[in-house]
Amino acid sequence: MITVAHLDEQSGLRGGERQASWLVRGLAEHGIRNILVGRPGEPFVAMHEDMDSLIRLPLPLRGELDFYSAVRLARFARRHHVDILHAHSSHAHGIAVLAALFGAPSRVVVSRRVNFMPKGHALNRWKYRRADRILCVSQAVNDTLRAFGLDEAGLKTVHSAVDLERALMPPVSRTTLGIPEKAPFLFSAGALVRHKDHANLLNAFAIVRTSLPEARLAVAGDGPLHPELEAHAKALGLAGCVDFLGYRDDAPGISRDADVYVSSSWSEGLGTSILEALAAGTPVVAAEAGGAAEMVLPGRTGRLVPVRDTEALAGAILSTLTDREQALAMAEAGKQLVRENFSVSRMVSGTLETYRELVGGNSAGKPPL
Repeated sequence: MITVAHLDEQSGLRGGERQASWLVRGLAEHGIRNILVGRPGEPFVAMHEDMDSLIRLPLPLRGELDFYSAVRLARFARRHHVDILHAHSSHAHGIAVLAALFGAPSRVVVSRRVNFMPKGHALNRWKYRRADRILCVSQAVNDTLRAFGLDEAGLKTVHSAVDLERALMPPVSRTTLGIPEKAPFLFSAGALVRHKDHANLLNAFAIVRTSLPEARLAVAGDGPLHPELEAHAKALGLAGCVDFLGYRDDAPGISRDADVYVSSSWSEGLGTSILEALAAGTPVVAAEAGGAAEMVLPGRTGRLVPVRDTEALAGAILSTLTDREQALAMAEAGKQLVRENFSVSRMVSGTLETYRELVGGNSAGKPPL
C-alpha cells in the first residue's frame, strides 16, 4: 500500500485545495493511505470528516523555509513510512523538499497550478530540482517550467479536473440577480486580482453595449481590485449594467443561465472556471492564457482570443451572442470534451500512475499506521 502525505498551507478551500480534496477521495478509493498536513484550524487539514481512514497532521507551515515544520514532517514520515510527500502549493513545495533533506524516506511530488515563470534565484532553482516529479495542471505550465530549465523527464501534465456534480448544480435564474429575462447575459467568475484582467473585460463589454445596449454583465468573485473595478465600470458608463456579485459558491449555477461565459485572464494555470462553464454547456469566450487553448478549441468548443486584446474579446462576445446556433453547437462539443478529458477519475489515474512510477514495489510490506 502506498502512503501519501498531502501538504497545503493555504487558508480556506480555494481552487487548488478543491482539486486536492477530489484527489484524496479518489486515491482512497484506489487503496492509497492518505495523510493531510495543513495548518491547525484550517479547512485543508480538517476536510473529509466522513473519511475515517484519513490521518491528520497539523503543522505551523510558516513559509517555505519553516525548518521546524520540515523537521517535524521528516520525523513523521520516517515513523509512518510515508512514500510520497505531495505538495499542493508553492510554500508546501519548499517544506516538502526540506523534509526530504532532513531524512524523510519519501519521494517529493509537486502540483504546479500557476503559469508564472518561477523567479530565477538560487533557492528556487534548488527547490524545483529537488522535486522528484512536478505535475503540471496544463501543457502550458509544463512548457513554462521547461523554459525555466527543468528536465522534461521530471515533468508530467495531469490536467485539473471539473466536478460534474458541482458544474451541473441547479441553474440560478438571472431574474434573481435582477437581470431581465431577455437581456443578453454575460457572466465571469474569478478573484478580482490583476492577472484576471477584469478591466479589459469591462472595456470589451463597453464595446458590446454599443451594439447590444440591453446587455448585462455579472462578475462573481472578490479581491483587492473590487473598488478599482467598480470605479472603472462607472467611468465607462456601465454602472447600471454591471453587477459585482462578490464570492458566490453557486457560480456554476449562475453560469448555467448565462448566454456566454467570459474569461479575460492574461495568466492562468489551466482555468477551472472555464472547465465548469464548458461542463455546464455554456458557450465560452476566453483569452488565450495558460491552458485555455487546451479546453477552448477555436471554432469547435468556443472562441479564443489573444490576451489583453479588447477589440478581439468584444468581437468574440458579439459573435457568440448573435450566432446562437453555432455558439450552442460549440458549447455541446465543449461539454463532451470536458467529460472525456477533464474528469476527476482521469486526474486521479494520472497522479496515481506517477506515484507508482516513483515508488515501484518499495512500499510493499510496510506496517499499517
